Amino acid sequence: MSSRSHLLVCASMLLSALSAHTPLSANPIAITHAVYIASEALTVEVGAEAAYIDGSFRFKSALKKGDFGEDSDIRITIPVWIPAKAPQGDTTVRSLLEVIELGESNKIEGPLASAWESAVGLKFTVAGRSIPIEVLRITDPMARKNRKYSPAARQHEGWILAFADVYFPPALLRGTPEIRIRYRQPLRKTKAGAEFLYLPEFGNLPKGATTTDLEKYAMKLQTKDGGTLAAGGVVIPSGHSARLPLAHHQPIKLLVTTP
Repeated sequence: MSSRSHLLVCASMLLSALSAHTPLSANPIAITHAVYIASEALTVEVGAEAAYIDGSFRFKSALKKGDFGEDSDIRITIPVWIPAKAPQGDTTVRSLLEVIELGESNKIEGPLASAWESAVGLKFTVAGRSIPIEVLRITDPMARKNRKYSPAARQHEGWILAFADVYFPPALLRGTPEIRIRYRQPLRKTKAGAEFLYLPEFGNLPKGATTTDLEKYAMKLQTKDGGTLAAGGVVIPSGHSARLPLAHHQPIKLLVTTP
C-alpha cells in the first residue's frame, strides 16, 4: 500500500503522517489536494489503559499554483492503532472489534459510532471548526496478504490500524490555521505491561526539509495514574515528562507499568 502522507497524532498523532493515503481498495481514486505537515506538537498523557493524545498541527499545500488537484478537497488521514485481540485491550476495544470489518471501509454510524466514540473519540478541528469523520478504513498490516503492500514501519505484532479520513476545501488552510487532533489511544496489554505505539509519518515534505527541529516537531510524554514509561532502556518515572523527536517511519513504542 502506497502512502502520500500521514498523523499522526502516527503519534503519532498522532497521528499516519497525516495527509493522503491511497485507499485500501482497488476502486477509482478521487484526486485530492496534496499537503504536508509543517509542524506537529503532540502532548501525550499515558494512563493504565489508554493514552490521551492532543496534537497541534500546521499543514501547508504541497502544490504550486496551476498544479493538478489545486482546487480539489484536501484529505488528511489519521492512523489510529488498535490492539488486534480483544483480551489485549480494555472493554472499549472489545466492543470496537465486535463491529468493525477488516479490509473494508466502515461507515461511522449505529453501533460502530458508539464503539468508536468510547474507544477513540477522535476529534478534528481547523481553526476551531469541527470537521466530521464519516468513514474508517481498517487494515491488519501484519496479515500475510497485506505484508507485501504495507511499509515495514507499519508492521507491528498485535496491532491493527484504523485510518480515519477527513476531507475539507483548501480554502480552510489559508493563513496556515491550527489544526487540532485529539483522541484516545488504547494500550495493548502484554505480560510485561501495557504497550503504547505511535508512528510518525511525513509525506510530501519540500525538498531538503527535515523534522529535526524540536520547536516544530516533537512529542511531550507524561504519565498519569502512577504509571512508569520505559523505552530503549530509558525510564520516565511517574509524575515526570519527556520530549521526544518525531521522524518519518520511526515508531515510538513504550512499555507502561502501573503499581
